[in-house]
Amino acid sequence: MDLAVEIIRVAKELISSPQEKEVERLMRAFLKGTPFANKVFAAGGYVRDEVLGLPAKDLDMVVEMRDGAQKLTKAIYRAFPGQVSRPRQMRNYPIWVVSFKEDITYEGEDYGTRGAEIEVADTQSESFPDEESRQRLTEYGDLGQDVERRDFTVNMLMKDLTSGEVKDLTGTSVQDIKKGVLRGHPGVDFVKILNDDPLRMMRLVRFQAKYGWDVPMSVMKDVRKTSKRIQIVSAERVRDELIKIMKLGKLGKAVRFMKALGLLRYVMPEIQALSGTQQDKSRGIHQEGDVLRHTLLVLKNAKAGVESQMAALLHDVGKPATQNVMGDLIRFIGHEKVGGEIAEAIMRRLKFDRSTVKKVRRMVENHMRPHDLSRGEVGKKALRKFVRNVGEETVDAVLDLAEADALGNLPPENEIPRLREMIEDARKVPIEVKAPLNGNEIKDILGIGSGPEVGEAVQFLMDKMDDYAARGEVMSKDEARKLLLDEFGGV
Repeated sequence: MDLAVEIIRVAKELISSPQEKEVERLMRAFLKGTPFANKVFAAGGYVRDEVLGLPAKDLDMVVEMRDGAQKLTKAIYRAFPGQVSRPRQMRNYPIWVVSFKEDITYEGEDYGTRGAEIEVADTQSESFPDEESRQRLTEYGDLGQDVERRDFTVNMLMKDLTSGEVKDLTGTSVQDIKKGVLRGHPGVDFVKILNDDPLRMMRLVRFQAKYGWDVPMSVMKDVRKTSKRIQIVSAERVRDELIKIMKLGKLGKAVRFMKALGLLRYVMPEIQALSGTQQDKSRGIHQEGDVLRHTLLVLKNAKAGVESQMAALLHDVGKPATQNVMGDLIRFIGHEKVGGEIAEAIMRRLKFDRSTVKKVRRMVENHMRPHDLSRGEVGKKALRKFVRNVGEETVDAVLDLAEADALGNLPPENEIPRLREMIEDARKVPIEVKAPLNGNEIKDILGIGSGPEVGEAVQFLMDKMDDYAARGEVMSKDEARKLLLDEFGGV
């Protein structure tokens, strides 16, 4: 817990900015003596992080006044028309936004507000009339009702921006933040909270993975009762929660927790299928157990980031479909190619962007090649061919995945660092992705038309280029022409 908080504190210091705190400081001066005094509150994560002793950012405000958000943002704009943007309402949400274009001087005091963007909402109560969607109806409610509609007690603190007083209307929020406990409002049925908005289950997973906080057994039971409801949440919303987790490098923890909560079978059933898929132990490897246990170890050793974490999760997703048991031997022939297809299907279902899907599929399909190359001695020609086929922009990511894969075996056998050194040596001569002669030039030299012979000639030249590179040389066009004529003849 202490280590997790320290890591988060350092990270936030690197990325957070003081503009939001300056807006808070401005509000303390601006609100006094107005109809908004003691009616405007900072909410959610901003207050939570303050209690944790972390730099507070992403200032969201609520106004305990009917149409208060619109009235407050217009009042701010009227007071500072040259420094603040005209208020705008977020589409489909009862939230008003103002952007601070410049720093502000107010009553002789300077405030460094430039760059801040603040979202302001009325305090609300809400209902969810359609059981098959997350579509909600909101109406004005008092501060207590606004607190009751929020997800976890750690996000239910309110800070009065007039007085600076922190209000804990649940009676447990401060204690839960300091102890690191994730649970719902003590006066609200948590099953209802989850049923109303099932995305909160993924938020629970993210908060637990991010902070390492405890989740009471009662909360876990409520999620298990409700887990099937995650299917009504859009793929984009689930994906966004997963992306936030992967950027922290915590996908392994999240997957383990999703399985315990009964969510994994609905979010990614293909990963659930890895559980119980046994691996070959006849050669003394994979003592860690089934494919899911191995995958979780690989994730533990994978780098943070969407592509690296997603590829680690999906690298063996083809194993259940390719498992072949022969007595004590278990083989997964071609699992990397099948896995590439499945990985693409999963990521498309979750609406990942095309370039990310393409790269992750390539990583999955090629993750076994470094292991094959690292066994025994291998020449520079084979190494250069590997780099060219995988792609210069992807090869380092594939090596990272292969190393995490090796470290995910028990006992670990990691030959990838040695392979990296060999590849770097092979790269001393630039690895060209094209032959010195193009297709038209080859056809003219050999006196042939379009057909497979052109491809054969191109591959011949590529192989010869690697022979040259192994000697530290670069093939010229004239040399390529001569080699073609010697090998294939021509006009």
